[in-house]
Amino acid sequence: MNHRFKESLIKRLTTELEDARKINAEGIAAEIRNIGFSCLMCGRCCRREHGDNSVIISPAEIQDICLHTGLDHDSVAQPPLENFEDLPDRKKLEDLSELIDIQGNIHTFGWELSRNKNGDCKFIQDISTGNKCVIYAARPLLCSTYPFHIEEGELKVSQCEGLGKEIGSAESLELASDLIERYYEELKETILLYENYESFKSGPENINKAMENIREGIINYVVHDSTGSHRTTRNIS
Repeated sequence: MNHRFKESLIKRLTTELEDARKINAEGIAAEIRNIGFSCLMCGRCCRREHGDNSVIISPAEIQDICLHTGLDHDSVAQPPLENFEDLPDRKKLEDLSELIDIQGNIHTFGWELSRNKNGDCKFIQDISTGNKCVIYAARPLLCSTYPFHIEEGELKVSQCEGLGKEIGSAESLELASDLIERYYEELKETILLYENYESFKSGPENINKAMENIREGIINYVVHDSTGSHRTTRNIS
């Protein structure tokens, strides 16, 4: 990422952040009431078989979950490379060549809430044992505001079984306030990520080193977030 492009991204996001301060919660709440929503506690959004259930989380949210559960960082969060660990072959690495440095580290941006091997969220109970979120009190804003999000100042809606259900004024206003907070925090996180981002030498010549790591049963990541860059290793053997 060259310096000029980085600065242009930060400038655009800063303008969007300033506009986010002006969003009216009452207006968002009215849109939510018009759409209608009530969580059915079905857990479908937490399970991979029903679609993309990835949850991007901030360093602050990771810390909250760690405090709530007593788990360490690597047990709560993982690098956000969808299905990569299921296909650690050369073809996949070729597709990611611009993200691989000379040590064979794969660079990613931000963190994702940990998932089980079957792709389900690590923190959703089995249906037979209650189908409950074990970090509900510390769940990320993405989870507490689903199926809604704000994009470029406008309310967006994802697919959900609970849409179309009646929602009260107080509940819709609380949800709207959380959505605005989430939007604002996500923009701040992204700006800080770009400000702290350190470039690296990438390219197809680095694939061999990454393949050596994979043959040893590991994938080395460098995760860039709002606090800087962090190295982490995942065992795949």
